[in-house]
Amino acid sequence: MDESQRAAQIGAALNCPLCDRAELPEGLHLARTAGPFDADTLPAGLRHGHRVAERTWGCLRVHEGSVWFSMDSVPPLRVRVEAGGRQPIPPGVRHALTVNGPVRLTVQFLIGVRR
Repeated sequence: MDESQRAAQIGAALNCPLCDRAELPEGLHLARTAGPFDADTLPAGLRHGHRVAERTWGCLRVHEGSVWFSMDSVPPLRVRVEAGGRQPIPPGVRHALTVNGPVRLTVQFLIGVRR
């Protein structure tokens, strides 16, 4: 709450409650979209543990079918994302997709506005 305490934390890793709950923070804007992908065109890298870049949030959007999303958060997250659903992906957290049938999805990459 004061300037000296804030200065002492520069460069330190901080716990982020939005990351822990995989909730998108306010003030992000779309940087780019990957896809659409289907079960045949989904890159192999998305099926295995990978991370979104630091300072970038991802947002998985499932347009048709469903996909399993798992994330190495504390506690670990494993959810089925159905057509019309979305799953925020925090920066730097390992995650993967599992496809078991027809699906069409995109991944949006969101960044904060620099002032």
